[in-house]
Amino acid sequence: MVKVKEVMKKHVVTIGPEVDMYTVAKILTNNRIGCAVIVQKDIPTGIVTTNDIVTLIAKKKDPQKIKAGEFWKSKKRPFESVNPNQNILNVTKKMIKTGIKRFPVVDKDQLKGIISVKEILLVSPELIEILSEKLKSKVESVVRPDEEISGICENCDAYSDELVNIEGRWICPDCTGD
Repeated sequence: MVKVKEVMKKHVVTIGPEVDMYTVAKILTNNRIGCAVIVQKDIPTGIVTTNDIVTLIAKKKDPQKIKAGEFWKSKKRPFESVNPNQNILNVTKKMIKTGIKRFPVVDKDQLKGIISVKEILLVSPELIEILSEKLKSKVESVVRPDEEISGICENCDAYSDELVNIEGRWICPDCTGD
């Protein structure tokens, strides 16, 4: 199985905990990236994503007044990372379980890289099936059997906004004959 160290991005943008969230937003935008890892005394301690910045703005908070370290502490969740020697299947399962899309890669308190869903899918497209099955089960738990959903038809692989569940498979109108 493929190891994290074989597919991770080795260049990671880092920030100190004292950097304000407005500056973090500029850093992410200028580098065209989705996250920056908070590092204190060369030890990774948190992560800030573009989604975090959007959330701050949606809550009408001033990103110039909030420091990255303070923001991370306010999330009240442990810093999650993966080891470079972990296989990507285990990391994929961890992503599904936690809902986290990016993990800093850390070995002996040293930041080695970052891995996201994108890197995993580029090297292991068979995991798309695993991720899609997991998503399908989540959808089925909240959608009534008689409701329509959007997605890929399990018969012809075409996209449709009108998939219906027929015997546990999501099928488009063209394949159902409707």
